[in-house]
Order: sequence, then structure tokens, then C-alpha cells
Amino acid sequence: MTELGARLKEARTAKGYSIDDLQEITKIQKRYLASIEEGNYATMPGAFYVRAFIKQYAEAVGLNGDELLETYKSEIPSPSNEEVTKSIPATPSRRALGGRSTSKLMEIFPMVMVVVFVIAIIVMSWFLFQNRPDDSEESVTNDELLQEQKPTFEDNENIQPDDVDEPEEEEVVEEEVEEPKPTQQLTFVDMQGVTSTYNLDNAESYLVKLVAVNTTWLNIRDENDKILVDQSVKAGETFEFDANAFSKIRIRLGHAPGNTVTINDEVVEFKSTEITQNAVIQFNK
Repeated sequence: MTELGARLKEARTAKGYSIDDLQEITKIQKRYLASIEEGNYATMPGAFYVRAFIKQYAEAVGLNGDELLETYKSEIPSPSNEEVTKSIPATPSRRALGGRSTSKLMEIFPMVMVVVFVIAIIVMSWFLFQNRPDDSEESVTNDELLQEQKPTFEDNENIQPDDVDEPEEEEVVEEEVEEPKPTQQLTFVDMQGVTSTYNLDNAESYLVKLVAVNTTWLNIRDENDKILVDQSVKAGETFEFDANAFSKIRIRLGHAPGNTVTINDEVVEFKSTEITQNAVIQFNK
């Protein structure tokens, strides 16, 4: 047994995990886990997988995988360029996953404006109809006008300003147009190592959901690095966590490939190609 293998086994024993438990958490075959502890790398599929399995083993038992790989790099075989190329999975296009809600709003917005414009026309038409002149008034003929007694000078003197009808001012009805609410935006900021960072703006809620296709260990911490969730989520299960009380969280998956994490049903991409990855979400409330 190598020094690296002994250190990993000691950490596993301290956690109370058996080889079978670790296989369930990491989805790595237990014969490979045993080979890592024994330092027998010849039975493993390649140098790239040796390093990946060691790192995943370490992080599953609470050790820093990157530090272990650097400390014991002389004991671990280095992968060739061809192995690295074959092992990097294709990353789905962010454009295909994101932006659906924004495009949907842009399709509906012109229709909303047309409906508001039609309502405004109907209201103005009704207002003008209510204030139209009364056609029932009797028309006065020219003969009747000639027969009317012309006002004398004294009559004109008796006319007071109050007797003159002043035109009524028409009220202008302004139709209020409700402005559309801003839509949620999940924006990628940067990636450092296995950690992808995002900003979440204009969100009304903060629901984290994990849909597990592959069994994985899930760890969620708050902005003060306090553990909020630390458990295994089995394949076929869905796990939800309400993060409304927090301004920042870090989501860590022991097995990221194939599993989907969403915030309010918007997919959070894990940008790294490693098996164990992190996603930090900053809530701009």
C-alpha cells in the first residue's frame, strides 16, 4: 500500500464508509477503489481515470483532491494528451438551455400592446358617445327667428355675466398601461477550478432542485460556509431546497455528469469537466 492509498483509506475509515458505501457515493467500481488504496494503478482504464478517481475518492471522504494530486504526483501516472481528449465530455450549449423565458416574453409583448391600444380606443369612443349633442332639440326656422322680439338696449343692460353659460371642460381619461415585470436572469460570472459562479437577478423565489439521473452526494453551504445540506441523492430521485433565507449558496455534486440542478426551473450549468463540481449562486435580491 502506498502512502497516498494509506491516507485515503484512513480518511474513509474515519468517515465510517466501507468500500461498498464509497462505491454507492462515487459510482466508481469498488475494484478500482481498492486498487487506489493498494497503489495498483495497472488494473485501471488509464492514467486520466486514475487521477479523476483519486480526486473523486478524496473529496467523497472530505479531503482536498487537488492538493493530494499535487502532493503525490510522483506516485501517480500522468495522462497523455490523447487520453485527456477522449475523456472530455461535450458540454451542452448554454444558449440552447437558457433564454427561453426571455424569448417567450418578447413574443407575447407585441400582443399585449395591441390589446391595450384597442381597449384605449374603446374607452375614448364610449366617452365621446356619452358627450355627443342631443339631436332631440327642436330646430328653429328662419321665420321663427324673424318673429322673435329683438332685444332692446334696456334688455342688453340687464344681462349679467352670470347669465352667460360657460362651456364645460371635458375630463381627459388616461389609460394606465401596466409595465411588464422584469424577468429572472441567471448570469454566468466566471469559473475557477471546478467552481462555476453565477449571479441571480429579478427572482421572486429561490428554489433549488436536483434531478438525479446518477446517484450523487449533495452538499449545500451558505455564505458563511455553514453546511445546509449534506446527503446522498439516489438515481431517479428529485431533491428540493428553499434558499429564500440566504444571499449566497454553494452547491457541490459528488457526481455532476448526467445530473441536473435548477434555480426556479432555470438550469445551472457546471462548466468544469471534472466529476465532482461546485456552483456558487449569488442572489441579488
